[in-house]
Amino acid sequence: MSKTTKTIFIELDQNGVKENREIKTDSLKTAGDIFREVKINEETALLFFKNEPIPFDEPISRFEEINDGDFRILRVTFDE
Repeated sequence: MSKTTKTIFIELDQNGVKENREIKTDSLKTAGDIFREVKINEETALLFFKNEPIPFDEPISRFEEINDGDFRILRVTFDE
């Protein structure tokens, strides 16, 4: 039986500018894989699930159901 592909929106907040990014959940093994999907270096961002910070190595299987907006990435960049 094949794995069901689900597409969700995650919120990306970069320096106060918010946008939704679409990702497919079938390729995610850990929470940190979300960064790979949206092409963000995990060293420059924090990841939240339902407004609670989570570690990057958290297995996706831990989350029973994932819906639009459950994941949020907060990224702050500084101009040099």
